[in-house]
Amino acid sequence: MNAERTGISSVSRMEWEQVPSTPCPVSSTLDLVGDRWSLLIVRDVMYGVRRFDALTQRLGIGRATLSARLKRLVDDDILEPADYVDRRGRTRSEYRLTERGWALRHVVVALRDWGDAHVIGEGNELLHLVDRSSRRPVRLAFVDDTGRVVDDRDVIAEPGPGFPSAALVPADETSNTEPNV
Repeated sequence: MNAERTGISSVSRMEWEQVPSTPCPVSSTLDLVGDRWSLLIVRDVMYGVRRFDALTQRLGIGRATLSARLKRLVDDDILEPADYVDRRGRTRSEYRLTERGWALRHVVVALRDWGDAHVIGEGNELLHLVDRSSRRPVRLAFVDDTGRVVDDRDVIAEPGPGFPSAALVPADETSNTEPNV
């Protein structure tokens, strides 16, 4: 590919092997929400299941495990507790997504889409995401800064502001391929 099409400078190119393995946003995110229960809790809270007993019942998770995961998600500013009064007049907590937690919706939807396509199978989907007003189907997509949808295969990785300049290699020392995202 040529440098003009990809937006990569003709002076230097990036090879995946030169990308430092730490800090890694994928690894760091998995440290926060990478276990099975954390993302399922985020999913259910996102869809309105916010109370401890409801989460326990819906997920089939043990109370001690749920308590530990909720504590971690609150400590990591993904969920926040909010008081409510139950039928018996007792003050209880339910959990709501913080702004940081709500930003995980794309991760949850991407996992759901992948699971529908590769695990559950096409035609067996439990839910379809649609636009609230038009009821037309919606999907996750790569969108550039002008709002134009970009084909998945046209998205590549290039050095960002945190990339160490010492890891860049001259263009003539690298292959002609860029790592696709």
